[in-house]
Amino acid sequence: DTYTYNTLINSWAKSGERGAANRAEQILSTMAQRYRAGDTIKPNTRTYTSVIDAHAKSGEAGAARRAEQLLNKMLDLHNQTGDYEIAPNAHTANAVMNACAFTKIDSDRSEALSIAFRVFDWLSTQRSIHADAYTYTIMLSVCSNLLPRQDRGTRYAHAQTLFLKCCDSGYVNDYVLRKLKQCVTDEEYLNLIDYRGFNATAAQMPPSWTRNTKLNTGGGGRRGGGRNRRGGGGGRRGRR
Repeated sequence: DTYTYNTLINSWAKSGERGAANRAEQILSTMAQRYRAGDTIKPNTRTYTSVIDAHAKSGEAGAARRAEQLLNKMLDLHNQTGDYEIAPNAHTANAVMNACAFTKIDSDRSEALSIAFRVFDWLSTQRSIHADAYTYTIMLSVCSNLLPRQDRGTRYAHAQTLFLKCCDSGYVNDYVLRKLKQCVTDEEYLNLIDYRGFNATAAQMPPSWTRNTKLNTGGGGRRGGGRNRRGGGGGRRGRR
């Protein structure tokens, strides 16, 4: 059934083996062919998201581009059929942005940066899904990993915009703060958190900044960044 296929794809995504992303795509292709032939086994949101995740973990050339192509395919299928079981959700968008953040091929870095912000902008326009703490953690990783360290002005401008949006939406946790530190200078970081201390935790930030996160008593933010409905977003995206 679909659950079994999804489990197999997820296993390939987590395997770390060379060619795992292609294996995951082959399984997706088999599922789609069988469904078109009349089988009840149908690829769904989790299927596509797991394949995207396989590309994100692959570190292979073109991984970010292929991840975005799969997101666009999901949107096309949803818009053509109205089937919400295939609509991308926040996890899907996060997986694409993750593929961008951990791009390892130098020649792919510029494109990956554009893709990440394109997907983030799309997610920001959706009504039924939204960015969460993990989204902001990933996007700060995008800035840290893909923008030249010597380009302090651009790194700070993007980091500031992302962090302010994160604060406004109440998703600041310790993972967000850790990635913010990696993206900007120490002085810039202190300025962004209103000089609350370089080692201050999310639990020491204004409650409005963290209202949608779960903080433990020691101030460590858990990875689950608040509630985010699994219902997909069906809005069309700008294509290049």
